[in-house]
Parts: sequence; structure tokens; C-alpha cells
Amino acid sequence: MGVYKDIDSVPTKYRLQNHEPAYADRDVWANYFEEKTAVFNTKSTRDRYEKAGRYLQNFMQKAGRHHALAAPEHIEGYLTGLRDGEVGRRNQPRKLQTVYFEYFQPLEEFYTWLQWHTDHPHVYHPVLMAVAAGGFARKVWDRKLEQNDKR
Repeated sequence: MGVYKDIDSVPTKYRLQNHEPAYADRDVWANYFEEKTAVFNTKSTRDRYEKAGRYLQNFMQKAGRHHALAAPEHIEGYLTGLRDGEVGRRNQPRKLQTVYFEYFQPLEEFYTWLQWHTDHPHVYHPVLMAVAAGGFARKVWDRKLEQNDKR
């Protein structure tokens, strides 16, 4: 998760929104997508990650924030929007498994990737903070744990 367990613990100077000017016009998801698909280059992986990135970017643009600089409340809103059919083109609710596999998994991996790349200022993981806060993000995380237990 990082040093900070919730957004209130993060000193103001380390909060991601402070880096908005440096991220203007940067498609960070595209860099992540390129690395990810270089390792797992199948049509299904490419399609899934492309769609997840497009939906995240659109959601974050509407929220007025760069897609690489989400706060935990953005993550919760994004996931509940996916569940309720408000994010994407479907306008129909999605099942928990779909939200987990199609969208949460790439999202969690994206923010982990950002934390491990020194050219990004990510000292905390907003996805894991959203999970720790409870709500639907926690339900998606619990689904992840259930699926991992089956393996």
C-alpha cells in the first residue's frame, strides 16, 4: 500500500493532485499498456487493458483530474460507476466479477506500476486506500481474494 494507509495521512506536499501540471497532456496509461502488453501480448489482454484504460481516462477527465493522479474517492466512484452502468457505454449494471476482472485488476496493476517507477511521484496507492476505506472497492477486493483462494 505504501507508507500512507489513508489519504488524510498523506502530507499535502505529497498528494498526487499537486502534480497535475506535470501530467498535462501525458498519456501515462499508454506507457503502462505498452509495457504490460509487451509481456502479455494476446488479443484478449490488449482489448481488456485498452478498454479499462479508456474508461478510466474518460471517468477521470469528467472528474477534472489526470488518470494517473486519482484520489481514493475517485477510485470508489469509478468502481461504483462501473457496477451501476454509469461508466462506459453499456448503461447497464455489471456483475462484481466483471468489475473485478475487466477493470479493477488493470487499475490496481496500473497504480502498482506507477509506484515502482521512479519517474512518477506515487508514494501511496489510491486503489488500496479505497479498498481499506470499505465500500464497493472493498467488495471488489474481497472478490479478488475469493478468486485467489480458489487457485
